[in-house]
Amino acid sequence: MIQCALNGDYTKADHPDVPVTLEELVSDARACWAAGAASVHFHPRRASDGAESLDAETHDRAVAAVRDAVPGLEISCSTQEDIDLGGAGARIAAVRAWCHPPDVVSLNLSETGATELGEVLLDCGIGIEAGVFTVPDADALLSAPWAERVHRVLVEVIFEHEDARAVALAHAIDDRVAPLGRPRLWHGDAATNWTVVEAGLAAGRDVRVGLEDTVFDRNGARAPSNPDQVAQIANMLS
Repeated sequence: MIQCALNGDYTKADHPDVPVTLEELVSDARACWAAGAASVHFHPRRASDGAESLDAETHDRAVAAVRDAVPGLEISCSTQEDIDLGGAGARIAAVRAWCHPPDVVSLNLSETGATELGEVLLDCGIGIEAGVFTVPDADALLSAPWAERVHRVLVEVIFEHEDARAVALAHAIDDRVAPLGRPRLWHGDAATNWTVVEAGLAAGRDVRVGLEDTVFDRNGARAPSNPDQVAQIANMLS
């Protein structure tokens, strides 16, 4: 399975093809689906200023628009704590207010209130993508009361920027969470993303590409657009 992370906290200043407006999100999601992605992950942006937000109006508008445009596409959003700086309680309140929740959301085990937020997500019928950056994060997941109910585990190698060490960490995390029996999705960050993704494919894992993870290609030049990145991986799988 290929997931494409469309934008994250990036702007047009980082890459001209980063989708920010609602129309751009819908267009990119449709094109990624056509290129072979089964899932898209995005951070909804406020219409007023383009800033990331967890508020219900912003979220519902974006999720409903993408779902209407591409009905078969899995929609993933984020609960990252630095999107809205109100603490774990504010994130929980935001999730409870969503009228058009995404299919799944990423939940970082390293962040404050992850256990409580995970319980709320499941109560709301939203799947958990458990974000695991390190082996200690993997241990935190294993001890979570809902660990065996996660939709998938995100093996997110975002703090290791040397290729061999990044791949080794991905394998270490994957091995640690394997007893859960849940699907694992691998991705890296910046220059290592392509290496980690290719290693994930070799290991038979789901993978993630997209401009949130890297605005660079393997050679350090500007990366192709989100649909083009999906097409590259789809071609490798064909």
